[in-house]
Formats: sequence, C-alpha cells, structure tokens
Amino acid sequence: MMHLFHHIVVFSLNEKEKRAFLEAGVEFTRTTKTSRGETVMFEIGEDDPRYERVAALLKSLGAERFRDSSMTTPTLRDWVAKKVAAGGERLKQEAAVLAQWERGREVIRQSRELLKSGKQEEARQLLDPAIAEAIQGRHSRWASVLCRCAAAISQSMGDRQRQIHYEEQALPFATDYGFAALQFCSIVIERRSASSCRTLRRRGV
Repeated sequence: MMHLFHHIVVFSLNEKEKRAFLEAGVEFTRTTKTSRGETVMFEIGEDDPRYERVAALLKSLGAERFRDSSMTTPTLRDWVAKKVAAGGERLKQEAAVLAQWERGREVIRQSRELLKSGKQEEARQLLDPAIAEAIQGRHSRWASVLCRCAAAISQSMGDRQRQIHYEEQALPFATDYGFAALQFCSIVIERRSASSCRTLRRRGV
C-alpha cells in the first residue's frame, strides 16, 4: 500500500501554536513572519509516526488556517521535478497530435500574420470557423488551442465578455478540467459575472 506525503502550509501561527508543532517533532522547511504571526511550511508522510499528532494539531486550528497538498513523493521539490518531467512528455505527445491537423496550423499562421499587421478583429474572426470545425471534427487539442488564442486576442482588445465566451468554450477540452475551471472562474469573478459561475456549479465543479 502506497502512503501519501503532504506538503503543509500553516498560516498565522502564534508562539504557542508554533511550539506545539515543534514539540510534535515537525521540522519546518520555511518560516515567514507576518503581521498576524508566522506562516510555516513542512512536509510529512502518512506513514510517519508523527502524522496523527500533526493531523490533530491541524484540525484544532481549523481548515481556513492551513493548506494541505497531497503528493506521491517525500518532498515538494521531488514532486515538482516529477511533474515537470511528466509535463515534458505530455508536451511531446500534444505536439504530435497537433501536427495531425494541418487546417489548425494554417489558421494559427494566418491569424498571427493579421496580428502582426494590427488587424486584431480580423485575426479573431478568422478563428471562429476553425474552432467550430475542430469541435465538430473532434480535434479536441486544437479546439482548446484555438479557443485560447481567440480568448487572448479578445483580452488584448479589452473585450472581456468575448474572452469569457472563448474561455468557456475551451473548458470541455481541458486536460485538467478542475484547474481550468478555477482559472475560468477567476476571470468571471473579475467580470462580476455570477451567471457563468453558476454554469460551472451545474457541471459539478
């Protein structure tokens, strides 16, 4: 059975609370003094004999006082290295998939040329039929790329409503839907568009 490791960040510790963690055997990897106390970071595995005591201390603080990120490696550094390696392999795979649809590559090239000429609206409009084709043809990675390009152009034009439209179109094709949905919601919140956030809630995010 594989045990998980946890990267813990605890916020606003006073001296008494900090001492309780130290007495439990916790070794902080980083501490930062703030006006409200100290923010500390540490890592611990579920098979560590100190884990249950540390978990009880965290529970006593309340969920809003700490952030717990589960990992399959002992340290955050190892976890990041593993993610970077996996990301590199995924990029290679995605590049191979993207190379299979010449239409998408050509539209991106044409849109880029229009942008260089300062024709932002034309560059955006050029992407719309290609997005529809990508969706209809089940070219999911291209649908995501084209929607992101259109969203970026809309943002540069100051058209936040259209940016939200394209970001929402890209959501079903995200490799990590939960993360993409959080990004989308942050854009929506800036726009104060609660109705779009309700759409995400109906999808179960």
